[in-house]
This record gives sequence, structure tokens and C-alpha cells, in this order.
Amino acid sequence: MRYTVVLSVLILAGCEVSKPLPPNEAEALVNACLEETQAPGTYSVSPGSASSNPEGALPRARAVANLGGTQTGADAVNACIQRRALG
Repeated sequence: MRYTVVLSVLILAGCEVSKPLPPNEAEALVNACLEETQAPGTYSVSPGSASSNPEGALPRARAVANLGGTQTGADAVNACIQRRALG
């Protein structure tokens, strides 16, 4: 048991944690991607969270179906966010 805990701590210590973008930068990025993709309808956006995976720290769009948002539109917006932020 002790070996497992120590090994887990050592593994986690080697991981770099990505922090979410500041709110104003995240908003600007999402707005630029909404404009670029021209995704129809409305999308909710969740801010990123601290994550060992850089993509997890990015904001994420989700379609609001009853307001015309589509999964295809959300996928396009999220791909844009990843491309602009990580690429």
C-alpha cells in the first residue's frame, strides 16, 4: 500500500499542470471562434480548469439545442479554440 501511494505521488509530481485562461482572454478566444466558425444558434461555454492535459484547461462550448445550437457547431468552435490556443 505504501509503495502505491509513494509511486502515485511521484508520478503526479512529474506532471505539469495547465491553468485555465484568464476570463477576459477566454471570452475573447471563444468570441473569435464563434465569429470564425459562424456556428448557428446558441452555445454555453464552460471555463477550463487546472489540468495535466492542456486541452482540459481550455474553455469548452456545448450546444444549447433548444436555442438552435448544434453538436457540429460546438465541435467546430472547440476545434477552433484548441487550434488557436495550442497550435
